[in-house]
Amino acid sequence: STVEIIYVLWRSIMKKILKIHRSIVIIIGIIAAITLLALTTGLRLCIVRTTSMEPTITPYSVCLVTTRVRYEDLSIGDIVVFTRASDGEKVVHRVVEMTDEGVITRGDANRNDDGVSVTPDTLFARYIMHIPYLGYIYVFVRTPIGVVTIVALFIALAVLNIATAKREEKT
Repeated sequence: STVEIIYVLWRSIMKKILKIHRSIVIIIGIIAAITLLALTTGLRLCIVRTTSMEPTITPYSVCLVTTRVRYEDLSIGDIVVFTRASDGEKVVHRVVEMTDEGVITRGDANRNDDGVSVTPDTLFARYIMHIPYLGYIYVFVRTPIGVVTIVALFIALAVLNIATAKREEKT
């Protein structure tokens, strides 16, 4: 029947694509798995771009944070991510005081407090760990040159996979 023919053709095409572009399929699978993990666990990545948290967190570190944090569970010394009211930017700073109005934070390298910066509405996440300097790659990838570099790498990987598949067919 027509359905069986379409199915056989589809399987044949998919087998060739998977054989030739195995590396790309694996990369896409890893990205999908990481995305699914983030969505189901509340884990997120954020970049610290400034020196305000030095020496604890160096600039352009990638921080692993959890969005599954309750405002009531915060305590002095926690490192939190909150949304700054003035511009909507996410900020990573340490809790230095708890008041009735809200939580007061400060960057480890800063002399002055941020004032009441964290309320139940502005709390985004709690810090878990960080990887120093990995944020430089993230920032680079978001530039036009970075996008071109990523596309070029995928094209090179596809060409390499095709050349390898053709070489294997000959032997």
